Amino acid sequence: MPRKTKKAILSPAKVMDDLTGSWRARALSVGVELNVFSQIAAGKRTVTEICKAAGASPRGMAVLLDALTGMGYLRKSRGAYSLLPVSSAFLVPGEKGYIGAMAEAVSLTWNTWKYLTEAVRGGHSAESVDDARQGKEFFPKLVANLFPGNFAASSAVVSRLPKKDRSKIRKILDVGAGSGAWSLAFAQALPQAHVETMDFPEITPITRRFAEKIGVADRYIYLEREMRAADFGRDAFDLVILGHIIHSEGQMHGMELLRKCYTALRPGGKLLIAEYVPNDARTGPAMPVLFGLTMLLQTEEGNVFTLREYRSWLKTAGFGKVTTIPVPPPSTVILATK
Repeated sequence: MPRKTKKAILSPAKVMDDLTGSWRARALSVGVELNVFSQIAAGKRTVTEICKAAGASPRGMAVLLDALTGMGYLRKSRGAYSLLPVSSAFLVPGEKGYIGAMAEAVSLTWNTWKYLTEAVRGGHSAESVDDARQGKEFFPKLVANLFPGNFAASSAVVSRLPKKDRSKIRKILDVGAGSGAWSLAFAQALPQAHVETMDFPEITPITRRFAEKIGVADRYIYLEREMRAADFGRDAFDLVILGHIIHSEGQMHGMELLRKCYTALRPGGKLLIAEYVPNDARTGPAMPVLFGLTMLLQTEEGNVFTLREYRSWLKTAGFGKVTTIPVPPPSTVILATK
C-alpha cells in the first residue's frame, strides 16, 4: 500500500513579509540617515551612547535598534549592540562595499509609490523624470547616491576586460554620465583614456566633484547637452557608455540612442550598457521587475528590457558581437562591439 505523503502546510509568512516590506526599508533607511552603523563601528554600543551621537531620543533609538536587530543587521547582547557582517561590509561609510547611500536614493521615490494604483489603471506616470524640466530637478538629488554601487560594478568591468581591449580605449563618451561612476573606473585604471561626459548643466558639478576626488579631472571634458537632441559625432570614440540610461528612455528613444552610439564609435569600438535586466519571460528576478513599476510611476515610456530585446536592438543598430560581463548585482552589463 503506497505511503501517504504529508501535504505541505501553507503559511502566510511570505505575504506578510511583502506587505510589511516598506516598514523594513524605512527602518533601514533611518538607521543609515542617523549614522547608526557608523556609530556602532566607532565603538558606541549602548542606546545611551548611540542616541546621544545621533541626536535622537532614548525611546526612539531603542525601538529602532531592536528593529534593526530583528531584521538581521545588528546583534544585541546584554543591552549592547554590535554589527553583523552584512552591516560591517555594506553599511559603514568608508568601507569598500558601502552602499548605504542607496537609502537616500530610494527615499526619493517613496511619495510617488502612493500613486501606483492610478498609474496601473491609467498607464501614465505620477511624475515624469524623463521630462527635461523635471529631470533637471530629480537627477541631481539621485546620482551622487548611486555612485558607490555603480562604481564597484564599473571597476569589475574594467578588471574583466582583456588587456588588449583595455589598451585600445583612449577616448570615451559617457552619455547621461551622472556622477561619472561608469566612466571613472576606466579613467582611473587607464592613464591613456580621456573622457567626454554628456548631461544636464545641473549635473556637471557632481560629475566634476567625483572626477576630482578620483584624481582624473584633468582628463575629463563636460558636454552640457540633452542627449536626445545631441549629436554624438561619427567614428570618434573607442568606448561609449550608457549607464542606466535606456530604462527611462523607453524602447523608441532607447533604440535611437543605440543608433547614435554606433555612429559615434570607431570600427571595433565598444558600447557598454548597464541596466536592471529581467529574464526573457519577465518572471524575475524581483528587483528588475519591481523597478519596472518605478519606471511606470516616473516615466511616460520607460521600462525594464530583457537581454533578448537588447540583443535584437543592438543587431538592428549594426553591432556585431554582443556579450555580458559579470558584475556585482543588481546591475547587468552588456558589451556590444561595432
